[in-house]
Amino acid sequence: MTRKIDPAAAVRLLDAGKAAAVDVREPDEYEEGHIPGALLLPLGQVKGRAEQVMPDKNACWLIYCRTGRRSAEAAACLERMGYANLYDLGGVLSWPYELEYGR
Repeated sequence: MTRKIDPAAAVRLLDAGKAAAVDVREPDEYEEGHIPGALLLPLGQVKGRAEQVMPDKNACWLIYCRTGRRSAEAAACLERMGYANLYDLGGVLSWPYELEYGR
């Protein structure tokens, strides 16, 4: 089951090394600003590349996009693929912390 998570809880998990962020936007959007260390897995590639980008189906994955629509769709798809520990972080627009730019 995919759960919602707020930025404060997400940053605690990320800082503790207990989760990884996955950005499901397009590469140009990712380059314009993403959560530090986030993996890029565009929504259209989730079915074909998730196991390569996210090899551990039991790890804690924080899925996000720009506003939350694509992250919800990606999380639902990943759940159907057997990922067991997913959080829908929603959109990067509501991320109040620092971002990284470029690749």
